[in-house]
Amino acid sequence: MSNDRIRRVIVLTIGWIIFLSSFIPVHSLLKGHDKLRKKLERCLVELICSFFVASWTGVVKYHGPRPSMRPKQVFVANHTSMIDFIILEQMTAFAVIMQKHPGWVGLLQSTILESVGCIWFNRSEAKDREIVARKLRDHVQGTDNNPLLIFPEGTCVNNHYTVMFKKGAFELGCTVCPVAIKYNKIFVDAFWNSRKQSFTMHLLQLMTSWAVVCDVWYLEPQTLRPGETAIEFAERVRDIISVRAGLKKVPWDGYLKYSRPSPKHRERKQQSFAESVLRRLDEK
Repeated sequence: MSNDRIRRVIVLTIGWIIFLSSFIPVHSLLKGHDKLRKKLERCLVELICSFFVASWTGVVKYHGPRPSMRPKQVFVANHTSMIDFIILEQMTAFAVIMQKHPGWVGLLQSTILESVGCIWFNRSEAKDREIVARKLRDHVQGTDNNPLLIFPEGTCVNNHYTVMFKKGAFELGCTVCPVAIKYNKIFVDAFWNSRKQSFTMHLLQLMTSWAVVCDVWYLEPQTLRPGETAIEFAERVRDIISVRAGLKKVPWDGYLKYSRPSPKHRERKQQSFAESVLRRLDEK
């Protein structure tokens, strides 16, 4: 192992020692002081994410105003890897909606990340959708909740394209704040193909690469226009993110990565797309 890789391992190890030695007492001893506990836990989650980025020799440029805690707003971003969350989290402790994972990642989700209000779901459980939708509506109404972050593509995409955005984030009746993320592939391909590689191996790949270099743009907040449907709103926000990050829009459903669509599902999608196109033509 080269000296550079050893240094990266040492950085991440030191980060975990500092984090755990602080997080465990804060989480256990400040249960009666919720406001202080949540503030310290937010800072500590941002800290450990910073150590993760440092262990990849991360060079991240953030453009635009830093997100703030406000009710009735949701942040949406294009999705390349689970490290998107880490890169965004080191600047702002977002509460993210994410697929529930097994192993050590699942353990972190149910303990550490639970403390910042993250919401988990199981893609194979149909009833989870209703539960998650209710949790999302409740979260965006809270004045003291961490900013909500959603990856509306619903899957990791290779940072060349954006696939169709799910409309759930655009039906909450709140302001939508687009976030565009673009990685520089000269140093490493940050795309995580979860069907071919575990997240542990993905992290090891990043730690043994030259560097993770990317740009993050916090873009102008958007609201639903009069007469605009949630699907049209989602497409408009996808346009904004795609243009800023230099990504090509494609009319694919990210969930096709996990299962074959039923004929009824295909017919519904085609009808919805046709209605959206006709509505845009009428407006012109």
